[in-house]
This record gives sequence, C-alpha cells and structure tokens, in this order.
Amino acid sequence: MEGRLDLFWFTTSPEWSARVVVTGLIGLIPIVGAINLLGWTLTATDMVRSGWKELPPAGFQYLERGVNPFVVSLLYGLAVFASLIVLGVVTVLLATSGRTQAVLAIVLGVLLFLLAVASWLASLYLFAALLLASDRLGITKVLDPRRLVALARVNHDVSLRVALVYGASSLIYTAIAVGVGLFIPFGGLVVAIGLPAVYAILVPWLSAFGVETAPGPTPS
Repeated sequence: MEGRLDLFWFTTSPEWSARVVVTGLIGLIPIVGAINLLGWTLTATDMVRSGWKELPPAGFQYLERGVNPFVVSLLYGLAVFASLIVLGVVTVLLATSGRTQAVLAIVLGVLLFLLAVASWLASLYLFAALLLASDRLGITKVLDPRRLVALARVNHDVSLRVALVYGASSLIYTAIAVGVGLFIPFGGLVVAIGLPAVYAILVPWLSAFGVETAPGPTPS
C-alpha cells in the first residue's frame, strides 16, 4: 500500500460492511464499545502489517487489547480538560470582575481557544504513537509525554499522515452525522455505526509505524 493513496482498501475484505456495522454497533456501548474499537483497530493493524489485508471479524474479543490505549487516552484527556477548565474559570471570573479585567479576560479567552485547537491538533499527531506504543510498551511508559512525543517524531511522516487523514475523515464524518441527524430521526446514531470505517482508513499508515525504535526519555 506504500506509495499510493488507498483509503478504502478494506472494501476488498469479505463481508467488510457487516464487519464495520457490527463493530460500530458494539461501539455504541458506553466505554466498552470504545475499548473494543481500539482493540479491533490494533488487530487490523497487525493483520495488514503481516500482509493479510483484511478487516478482523466483529466481536467482543478485542476488549482486553483495547484497555491500554483507552486508559492512556483517558488520562491524557482528563489532564488537558482539567487545564482548560481552570483557564476557563479564571477567564469567567475576570470577565465578571469589572472593566479593568475585561481586556485580560478577552486575551485569556483567545488563549483558551488556541490551546483547545492546539490540543486537538496535538492529539491527532500523537494518535498513532499513543495507540501503538500503549499496546506494545504498556501504560506506564506511554504516560511519559517525552517518550510519546519522541516516538511520534521518530515516525514523523507516518504521524503526520495519520493526523491529516484522521483529522479530515473525522471532520467529514462528523459533518455527515450531524447533517443526517438534523433531517432523519436517529439518523446521526445510524451514521455513528460506521465509525470503524474511519479507523480502518488509518490502518495502512498505522501498520508502518515503528514502535520498536521508540527512544527512552532523555536524562535531565
């Protein structure tokens, strides 16, 4: 798959639509569905890396493998969310304190927005490193952000391609889900079943990501 753009490679898999839909239905289960989807994606990545270009069958057998990336994503997400909340509270307090602090509140509000966007972009760039390293190296090692960033930089081309494809496909997918949901009752929920297809698009690039080259943190 290297050297050419093959976003929908998985459509050659036997019963690919059923595998995507059933996995998507499982994905609707709170927490459990997200964990299973991550494990399913890792399994698909292994299959493609070994030359078996096919989507894994649907099922709950991927739960155990999805735990590590889910926990790491959750902890990083909570840390970022807490930081943004603190900055948001400070901004609101300044905005309601009087005219003198209003300008500072506006500046902090703009900073809050920029940090939120930067966090989203960073999460896209680090997605491949977080997913694969948490699976190969374990939760503790990947919770060191220096190791995570270093690993993403070692695989810069793959990290960037995953970020671009994941970001673009997620935005398009979300727009479709919202658009359908506005006109068709529960339409957005139906579209959400296809979320595994978004992850499947990333698999060829994820399979090229080298975790074994992961550097350790630089001693201070």
